[in-house]
Amino acid sequence: PNRSKHQCCCFAIMAYIKFALIGALCTSLAAPLVAGNFPDNYTVATRACRPPYDKTMPYCDTSKSIDERVDALIALIHDDEIAPLLTAREGGGGSPGPSGAIDRLGLPEYDWGVNCIHGVQTSCGTGSDGKPRCATSFPNPVSLGTSWNSSMYREIGHIIGVELRSLWLHGATEASSWSGKPHAGLDCWSPNININRDPRWGRNQEVTSEDPYANGVFGREYTVGLQSGEDDKYLQAVVTLKHWDAYSLENSDGYTRHNFNAIVDNQTLADTYWPAFKMAVQEGGARGVMCSYNAINGVPTCASPMLNNVLRKVWGFDGYITSDSGAVADIYSQHKYVSSSAKATGVAIHDGGCDIDSGAIYHNSLLDAVKQNYLSMDDVKQALHRTLKLRFELGLFDPMDETPYWNVSKDVVSSDEHQATNLLSTLESMVLLKNDGNVLPIAAGKKIALIGPHANATSALVGNYLGQLCPTEGLSCVQSVADALVGMQSGTTVTQGCSVTKTISGGIDAATAAAKAADVVVLALGLDEGIEGESHDRTTTALPDPQVALAAAIAATGTPTVVVLINGGMVNMEALKSAHNGILSTGYPGFWGAKAIAMTLLGKNEHLGGKLAYTIYPDDYINHVKMSDMSVRPSAESPGRTYRFYTGTPVFPFGYGIAYTTFTIKNNTDFTAQTLSTAAASTASAAYSVTVTNTGDVTGDEVVFAYFSPSQVPEVGAVQKQLFGFQRVHLAPGESKQVEFTPSVATLALAQAQGSLVTSPGVYTITITNGVDALLTAPLHVSGDAVVVAPFPQF
Repeated sequence: PNRSKHQCCCFAIMAYIKFALIGALCTSLAAPLVAGNFPDNYTVATRACRPPYDKTMPYCDTSKSIDERVDALIALIHDDEIAPLLTAREGGGGSPGPSGAIDRLGLPEYDWGVNCIHGVQTSCGTGSDGKPRCATSFPNPVSLGTSWNSSMYREIGHIIGVELRSLWLHGATEASSWSGKPHAGLDCWSPNININRDPRWGRNQEVTSEDPYANGVFGREYTVGLQSGEDDKYLQAVVTLKHWDAYSLENSDGYTRHNFNAIVDNQTLADTYWPAFKMAVQEGGARGVMCSYNAINGVPTCASPMLNNVLRKVWGFDGYITSDSGAVADIYSQHKYVSSSAKATGVAIHDGGCDIDSGAIYHNSLLDAVKQNYLSMDDVKQALHRTLKLRFELGLFDPMDETPYWNVSKDVVSSDEHQATNLLSTLESMVLLKNDGNVLPIAAGKKIALIGPHANATSALVGNYLGQLCPTEGLSCVQSVADALVGMQSGTTVTQGCSVTKTISGGIDAATAAAKAADVVVLALGLDEGIEGESHDRTTTALPDPQVALAAAIAATGTPTVVVLINGGMVNMEALKSAHNGILSTGYPGFWGAKAIAMTLLGKNEHLGGKLAYTIYPDDYINHVKMSDMSVRPSAESPGRTYRFYTGTPVFPFGYGIAYTTFTIKNNTDFTAQTLSTAAASTASAAYSVTVTNTGDVTGDEVVFAYFSPSQVPEVGAVQKQLFGFQRVHLAPGESKQVEFTPSVATLALAQAQGSLVTSPGVYTITITNGVDALLTAPLHVSGDAVVVAPFPQF
């Protein structure tokens, strides 16, 4: 991947990294990937085609194509040896194991299912110096989304991919006890590219945005970065996009994710739930997809012909599909779609094309399903072919002297370079929402009272889906905001005030006393995994009552106050916005979150410029939308969801975020009117070039967004506006950079009621904006006949 955009910033940050808290975790740069001098380690023994099998087994013949070699291997596998090869997790999540190794064939174990949501979720490795090296843990995706930096997404994917290779090579295991802690595989069950559809969803922290285009860009760039390494002949690792599809409910309105039937019309599938997957598959080349627990329109996703037909037959997907853990069992036990595990196996493999079962159903019922004619052995062997082929494409069956990935350095894990990128991504993710009276940055010498339940938090900062972050148990290597702020500004006091959900006796009195004695208050509020997370949605968007009371008491002191929010899904903002001087939104900012927050508050973040990736609705918004209603368009019962359809006035709009400096955006091209013809749909595009200038006196970042709106287009249910491009720029005072967007006829396609994407003649409004105060608009005329860009698939 092209890392030039980050090298200057990252290498500057590395000077700090060398002396930071992680110590032994960041002691050397990554070694180049070169063949030869193979390490004596655990994973050499898990390579296929080792002697004597390299001379005796036809699947080891590298003169043949990969497909021929895979078929040769399948021909040698006995029927009773198949099910373990199509089972994920080696004993975790209800899977009985075994590992899938077939000793008589020289076929080693392989684990499907390591998670990599924002870092490799495994045990730590050991560096060449004998010291532990734990995987780089980035901000959670909810924070990465606010950075709006597509090249950073790719770089993060690359770092996760190469660290996974190193950790796998050196025997790291999955980190969670739930998984059974098998030796980690090379397929990442990541990224999560579902839509932040409703602020109550428990897993909003795992996704980047409410916008399907933005999520698609993240999925595409993460995919390219993770799968493409130093050797184009082989996959570095395998992406598994999740969760297909229309998945954004854990336990609401009387449903659980295991039995929920998402009712979704074709129009909403086409323009809201499919686009991110389509972009990651067709433009990113994703080789894996995970089907979800829920059903769509009465059919469990893992058993749905939609899964197989849309992905493979329409979009050209050529990878593997796995179930989420237990989702195949849900087909019969929760959805009651079929009456037995054998039938569930049949519909999952034959109808859905689901190759891997994360659970025990294939293991226990595969051969019975074949005997009872619920699927054929050809169906089974097709699933085997898809999954085994990826292992060949990872280089696991080729001679070691031809595969550089057998010599990835132990020291690549948590290298200085990787941690510098990590800190930079965290600095870029900070979103400044309010700064009345320039309360920020806090000047040197000011007395700061750090107050709130997240003042000393560490686990809340790093979020969920974590590997082993520290060499010792727990999070002892993770700074709290208190650690960072006290270390950078002497005289800072720390008072908790309340816990995340409970009052503390005398807590508010102590907090208000501290506030009155300070020049400025930093009020650290928010949520944690106990409030929002996998398997549990929220029923309110309000902060817990003790935090509301604490915030009101601090506001009453009159001391200038900056609220620092640590959360995944949005929290009510109306009172915070009206009562406090500043608001800094950080999401779940990860390993370097405390450092980035402190640097931002004290004016040391030269990359401040994050923008909201979801809408901050009015406090009563959730009273007007039902969590289990999967529609996004406004109706008599709903004001609509996301910036694309919401008809109300947000507290803070999608794309909002300010900085410590000022910017202008001026047009370089004709913004009066341009015309596209549908007759040249495959080649025609308009061009909009703007110059972004830092007109302030400090270095900072700006994000430029490009939207279109169908202002005079006769489509029913059309979006109000749709993002089609964005770019982040880093500018010193007085510096300018040019940004260009080139919408095509296909860019302007809108989903019709029956689901086809169609670009119609008419007038579209192009808007180029920074989401705050810079706005350029231009009409774009489309002439000719309506053109079908993508017909709705039949399945």
